Amino acid sequence: MPAPCPETLPNGYLLTLSIIGGISIPMNLLALYMIWFQSPGMHGYKYCLTYMQVASFIVEINVTWLVPAYHFFPLTGGIAAGEIIRKFVSNHTGVTIWIFLFCFLLPASLLCLFYRHNAASKINQSGSNNLYLEKLVMILTHIFPFLTAFGTWNCQMTFAQKYEYLSQNYPECLFWLASDRFEAYDYKMNPWIVSTAAAAITFLVITASYGGYHGIHTMIILQRLRAHMSVQTYQMHITALISLALQMLTPSVFAVPVYVWVTVVLTNAIDLQGIVSWSPCLMSTHSILMSSVMIVTNATYRRVLKEKISKLFMLTRLIGNQLGSEVEPSMRAPISFGRPAPIS
Repeated sequence: MPAPCPETLPNGYLLTLSIIGGISIPMNLLALYMIWFQSPGMHGYKYCLTYMQVASFIVEINVTWLVPAYHFFPLTGGIAAGEIIRKFVSNHTGVTIWIFLFCFLLPASLLCLFYRHNAASKINQSGSNNLYLEKLVMILTHIFPFLTAFGTWNCQMTFAQKYEYLSQNYPECLFWLASDRFEAYDYKMNPWIVSTAAAAITFLVITASYGGYHGIHTMIILQRLRAHMSVQTYQMHITALISLALQMLTPSVFAVPVYVWVTVVLTNAIDLQGIVSWSPCLMSTHSILMSSVMIVTNATYRRVLKEKISKLFMLTRLIGNQLGSEVEPSMRAPISFGRPAPIS
């Protein structure tokens, strides 16, 4: 069995994350442009979409550029792969900040979902019967990042605890303790790890279930009112709801790797380390996927993007034609001066 602690990062790991981060910037700028300048009739809905898009973008930049990490499995730990944040904060502080920012994806997504539900309820002329409950959920979900960050901060282990953990389980990894880039966590030594994870997962399951109920109820309202709505209005609400639902599913690129991590740690599958350690590269595509889904599922965005691309290529051809037209007169100049002399 290979040791779970490689001496260096695999070739291409940081480069892959940097490329993904580089692609993320224009994709997010394009998405924000569509939301703000190509979304007539959205009114207040564009604010929550912007909230969700910006939150996703910040999380992605953290994973790819600011606090990239390479994880060791089945050892619960890893090394800080980036140098930017480490100049100002410790590795564990960087992890805590990342968890804090990531948790804001939950309230941002629910805010957009509540907006769509309330828009459908207004069409039904019934208002939202759960307005106070929605406000309570929004308050709790915005407190959630702070509590989760507090719990994550307390998950840190002392040097003595990390030494004991490695000595008992992975003595071949002890050499990493000499580096300030290394962090390790053991749920048996620090109960904060289990309690924080359990509380966060429980809260996520409850709020996700509540959000799923709102999505289904919104669809039921729209189906019930379909005969009383114009085709254009109905299609607008359905498209926005489907697009939002697909955007909210993009965090699965986080859920699947985490599930695999837990499986590898519990089964002590050292031979799978080389595969699962690359999973942050998959996780870092979250914002790119969200932007792509939003654009692809919106007919207006697709039309605008197609027009912009067509205009760009037509402009290129036009410039080429103009350059050609500037050359042609000089080539025909000798001929133009060959006019016959007037007959006297």
